[in-house]
Amino acid sequence: MGDFEIGDTVKVEMPKGFNKRGVHGVNVMYQTWIESRFEGATGTVVDVNPTGTHGIPLFLVDFRQFDNSRIGIPQQSYWFRENWLEKAKTPLAR
Repeated sequence: MGDFEIGDTVKVEMPKGFNKRGVHGVNVMYQTWIESRFEGATGTVVDVNPTGTHGIPLFLVDFRQFDNSRIGIPQQSYWFRENWLEKAKTPLAR
């Protein structure tokens, strides 16, 4: 099903690209998506929906245990696709 299980610490990594000015960041196709506002945030997987929407597995990530204040995330938890997540290298729990 996926590389992540409940309790795993993950970091949100959206696809990267260059904008018209040549600045490297979130790909322009995804810049208006709500998921792009979580770029770089660290959280914990708390639930898995194996069928998700359109048959794509979704992972509910909870950001409450980590200090993401510099990122300014819009919500405390959100559903993400597996390809937008990567395992966090070091847990930064409060």
